[in-house]
Amino acid sequence: MNLMRLRHLIALAAVAPLLLQSAPVQAAQALPPGHSKHGRYVRWSYPSQMTYGPLETGAADSGEGSAAGAFLTLPFRGPHYITSLFDHCYPNYGTDGRVCRYDGVQATSHGGGPDPGFTEGYAQTPGGHDYLYYDGHDGYDYGLFYEPVAAAAPGIVMLANWLDPNCHTCLSGKTIEIKHSNGLLTFYGHLSRIDVVKGQSVRRGQVIGLSGSTGTATGPHLHFGVYYVNGDGPVDPYGWSGSYADPWPRDLGDLWITGSPRFADIPMPAVSVSAVPDSTDPKAIDVTWSSPGGGNTFQVYVVLQDGSMKPWFSNVGSRTEVFRGRSDQSYWFWVSVTTDLGWSDAAGSAPVHTPAVNHGQGV
Repeated sequence: MNLMRLRHLIALAAVAPLLLQSAPVQAAQALPPGHSKHGRYVRWSYPSQMTYGPLETGAADSGEGSAAGAFLTLPFRGPHYITSLFDHCYPNYGTDGRVCRYDGVQATSHGGGPDPGFTEGYAQTPGGHDYLYYDGHDGYDYGLFYEPVAAAAPGIVMLANWLDPNCHTCLSGKTIEIKHSNGLLTFYGHLSRIDVVKGQSVRRGQVIGLSGSTGTATGPHLHFGVYYVNGDGPVDPYGWSGSYADPWPRDLGDLWITGSPRFADIPMPAVSVSAVPDSTDPKAIDVTWSSPGGGNTFQVYVVLQDGSMKPWFSNVGSRTEVFRGRSDQSYWFWVSVTTDLGWSDAAGSAPVHTPAVNHGQGV
């Protein structure tokens, strides 16, 4: 039995007595951390899950200071909706009629009432649409629609596979787990593509895969979670700032490096490409390309007048080259780049028209 499955079994054993006492039906349906038992559904709106609004922008203020062991940055780039949060009451995929956010705010099935479209999300105010999602959830869901997923911290890949190789519609589908040096692992679920392998070292901000909707997913998104490697259960990276004792006793404080979630401080690619007529040859075009980033490799294509695209250079660095074409033709150039962390960008040049050559005119 591998460590991953042992961790899941230990986690289930730890919460089983609570589930059996409070909700026998839910106990029978309980799942390992990181995995929903729900079928697919389409949410009608995205009410704010966090104190600072519905979007994770990488610039929000959670109002908390980082813990001594803080080590995380966001596992993506750019603003994205937070569609589900970590339920401190309790993150075991059982249902107890409460969702408890990291700041102590609660939403209940008997108070605000359930979302008619997803009954384990509850309104904060009676009859309101200010739902918190969802009862028993043990991580954060981000609305990434088939987009790059990044390692939230340096570490070693423990799992890079279907969570259940025998069932591609079960649990979190294509999943990556990264073990860190502090006894914790980060978890990335419902991926459509995996770009790393078990045992591989990864860097902060490195692209490890593409988000998706594999497994039992609620549409395309990323399930991101933090768990003890030894199977002691999940950890909320936001910690706890409520006015009462944390109902979930295994948290370690705010684990974001700056106290509030931020994107990894890495150079991101942004291709710049120019094409200008050569001053010495009317059929020649000087083409220059570059981009920020580390370890950049470029692919360069020439686009002909008929719209066809042909490779020109592959796996090269920033440079200037001279393209020699034919008279009275339009050309432009498409350049893509990939950094050593797996991020990519692309851009095209302005078109350049080579002059026509009159009969009898030298070239």
